[in-house]
Amino acid sequence: MSTPVIMPKFGMAQEEGTIIRWLKEPGMAVEKGEVLLEVQTDKIDMEVEATASGILVDVRYGPEATVPVTTVIAQIVGPDEGKQAAAGSATGGAGERRASPVAQRMAAASGLDLRQVAGSGPAGRITKQDVAELLERVGAEEVPARVRATPAARRLGRERGVSLVAVAGSGPAGRIQAVDVPSAVSVPAASPAAGEAVLQLPLGSSGEPLRGRRRVIAQRLGQSWQSAPHIFLTTSLDLTRADVLSAELGAAVAVGGGRLTPTVWIARAAAAALQRHPRLNAWLQLAGEQLLFQQHQTVHLGVAVAVADGLLVPVVRDAQQLGLTALAAAVGDLAQRARAGQMRPEEVSGATFTISNLGMYPVEQFTAILNPPEVAILAVGRAQMQPVWNGSLFEPRRQLQVTLSADHRAVDGAVAAAFLAELKELVEAPARLLL
Repeated sequence: MSTPVIMPKFGMAQEEGTIIRWLKEPGMAVEKGEVLLEVQTDKIDMEVEATASGILVDVRYGPEATVPVTTVIAQIVGPDEGKQAAAGSATGGAGERRASPVAQRMAAASGLDLRQVAGSGPAGRITKQDVAELLERVGAEEVPARVRATPAARRLGRERGVSLVAVAGSGPAGRIQAVDVPSAVSVPAASPAAGEAVLQLPLGSSGEPLRGRRRVIAQRLGQSWQSAPHIFLTTSLDLTRADVLSAELGAAVAVGGGRLTPTVWIARAAAAALQRHPRLNAWLQLAGEQLLFQQHQTVHLGVAVAVADGLLVPVVRDAQQLGLTALAAAVGDLAQRARAGQMRPEEVSGATFTISNLGMYPVEQFTAILNPPEVAILAVGRAQMQPVWNGSLFEPRRQLQVTLSADHRAVDGAVAAAFLAELKELVEAPARLLL
């Protein structure tokens, strides 16, 4: 009896996964519950366990292959079947579709089943050229497994000669809308004037394609920047009183496992301010050809954390209900586990508002790109001593700058400014956050 090994779906919005490495080789015995391979999603890395005991055979995708969820990537069979599969493989049998790593990536990106491809390499091995030739013959639009698009988007893609395989969709579950297609159209370069030198760069000489989490980050933030009209508002926060309270309460908070950092004060103030200004605690999403605005009652606060291969945004659930001690412990724990690669899928999804802090670097102020479908994100710079006029003289005060980015389609400038003013008042009078 054969048990398929499929690319699992770790989250509701996940559509594909990238194989990092196989921990078992074809022909090896595996036990139920044993880890077979490691998979990278757009958010986290996960282990895939065997759902049955037997022999691993028919491994269809190798490392770095990006595969749609629920796709069969291998089989687990009984001992007798495993021996037959191994014998067939040794004699070059047709039971196993062997392909080069590049051919596997091309097929996965195009939604092409490798069983449709005739291999021209040694022993029938499928090469990059085999996949490219088949895609050229049938056309990318005739490979429906990977492309989810509205009829209008497909029509526009045909009219403009754009392959929808390469288009990042802004609709539900990444469905491509008509509005997404124009941004993928390349503008032909103007012909050089007579005698004008043309600089040509060799393609593929040094660069490499973005993969895994980095590729998803590039797609989502590129889509956000192109589709959402950002507005930016900046203000300074005086940390003098917060520093005094941090010194007084730091030991008590440390008992709960956290630290009273500026990030914690700002997170606590943001959660409280969002209760007064809920329009910024919302999502804006495309459903078909309509924009849907969804305002949230609870604050699921994302706190961006830099990791080795990109950025993770762990989410503090129901942040508006947490006091300083609980919030400090939650922020510290999530950041630590994010850097250690120990996050669960539900811990990095569903944020309604995000804080991005670069205060640990010599960055005084910056602007952050919206993390769709959220309508606002707060960028936090470095705290530093500055002279502040108190009406009669200058006093040294520790201040930091924060910049709010908001989606102007959902949030007006006055609404964003009111939220930022509320945030500033709370941070500068932090005793209110203890109530």
